[in-house]
Amino acid sequence: MMTQRTRRTTGADFTEKELRYLMERSLGRLAFVCSDTQAHIMPVLFEFDGAYFYLSGWNLKYSERFQDVSPNSKVTLLVDDVDSPTKWVPRGVEITGEAESQEKGNYLYVRIKPVGKTSWGL
Repeated sequence: MMTQRTRRTTGADFTEKELRYLMERSLGRLAFVCSDTQAHIMPVLFEFDGAYFYLSGWNLKYSERFQDVSPNSKVTLLVDDVDSPTKWVPRGVEITGEAESQEKGNYLYVRIKPVGKTSWGL
C-alpha cells in the first residue's frame, strides 16, 4: 500500500499535523556529507521550537563527523516511524536545511534552519 506524500515545500511552513508529529518525537536521523566526501547518516536527539531544530547526541563534542558540520552545511533530518506493529503504515517528515555547530559552555549542538520538507502518512 502506498502512502500519500505531501509536496516538497520551501521554508518552515509546516502543517498542523506535521508540527504535532515533530513535537511528539525526539529521535531522528541526520544525513550529511563529511569532508572526506562520504555521505553519513546517524541517529540524533532533536528539539524543535517551531523555527529551528536543535540536535544533540552522545559525545557530540568529540564526534569527528559532527566536526564536519560547517556553517551553512546542507543536511537532511529524517523523523519517521511505523504507526502499527502489525501493519506497514509508514509516516514521517523529511526536513532539508542548513546546519551550523554551536557551542554553549561545554555543550555542543547543531542548529538546523529548515529550507524544505516532505511528509507522508500523517
